Amino acid sequence: MTRPENAESKVNSKGTSTTYLGAAIAVTAFSVLTFGNASEWFDYVSGAVFLCLAGTLGYQGIQSIAQRRRSADKQSHR
Repeated sequence: MTRPENAESKVNSKGTSTTYLGAAIAVTAFSVLTFGNASEWFDYVSGAVFLCLAGTLGYQGIQSIAQRRRSADKQSHR
């Protein structure tokens, strides 16, 4: 049977945090392009929604990195 700490470290791998942060950068770039070419009100709303999505993805990526470090610290103290 798998122990919870092993399953947790597999779920929050380095690839997961890299994917979140990469997606945040891509969505931020798309948002900047949306604001740059905005001509109607819905273009500005779309840009704001994309910025919120980028912030959420960036937050998840940073949380994933922090959780991975906490998990590594716990394992090193054993």
